[in-house]
Amino acid sequence: MVRTTRAIFLIIMIILFSCEEKGLLLDCDDCTANEPIDAVVKAEVDLHSLTGVVIKVWEGKLEDNLLIDSVKIYTSSYERKVAINKTYTITATYIINNKEYTAVDSATPRVRYTADNCEEPCYYVYDQWYELRLKYTK
Repeated sequence: MVRTTRAIFLIIMIILFSCEEKGLLLDCDDCTANEPIDAVVKAEVDLHSLTGVVIKVWEGKLEDNLLIDSVKIYTSSYERKVAINKTYTITATYIINNKEYTAVDSATPRVRYTADNCEEPCYYVYDQWYELRLKYTK
């Protein structure tokens, strides 16, 4: 009985996590009739002090050293228009109690077409969110 329950649970988990596209997460307001050629990448950051957060955007991997933007922000989010199908790495550098902390995330914004998840067939961008909030600091 226990083996059967575990097997059923495992099968359900495989089915739930095997698909990249989850129709429930698609906001049809973000869909367009024409295929987009660029995307707006969005990063969430923490604001720990009035000193702001330094955001740097790198085309490709961090070690490629192709810096395309560097800005200090004083809000909890950052947005920038970029090309589709290129990898971008974003860093957020925080100064907290005179210590420097850097959060790093990387993604490749891509376009997908859906014919049945919204009222009309449309294109949407995915993998455009970057998580740059700190997990833990002392």
